[in-house]
Amino acid sequence: MLALWLIFFAVGLFPETVYWTARLAGAVVTQNALINSPSLVTLFLAFYLAFFAYQCCLDAGLSRDSAVLRAIQVGILGLIAFLPYPFYLLLAPGNLEQLNDRLQRADEVVAVFGLPVAKLLAWLYLLITVVRHHLTGGGDIFARMYPRFARQNNGGRLETGPDD
Repeated sequence: MLALWLIFFAVGLFPETVYWTARLAGAVVTQNALINSPSLVTLFLAFYLAFFAYQCCLDAGLSRDSAVLRAIQVGILGLIAFLPYPFYLLLAPGNLEQLNDRLQRADEVVAVFGLPVAKLLAWLYLLITVVRHHLTGGGDIFARMYPRFARQNNGGRLETGPDD
């Protein structure tokens, strides 16, 4: 199962490349394609990860409302983590010149160098969370993410977590 998740996250790291490679391998032309945007790969990956987090939170004892909130949080992180970003822009000589005059064009420097950092941090955080979920067998990994939500145990009493 962990190997499938690693493939899932590898696709999420380079969704645009995987999309175009799959189109070329299948010899699908634009006129015959059902999906014409690599951004849909990002949306589907983020939606699936959010649904997975929702199910894990329900299994861990969170209320349905808290599980939905956690799924939205993981979905937003997934959108950031699976965002198509052309990493070759980091090595383009013109972008390296922007670092010298960063005070004049700070927005471009943030777009070129800040977005991949945010993408990689979100991607790594979600990958570590899923790996911890499978390696430790802990179904409550998503339920224990920050911020903590109250869980209901079998007696109906609310508890916020094992480390209160």
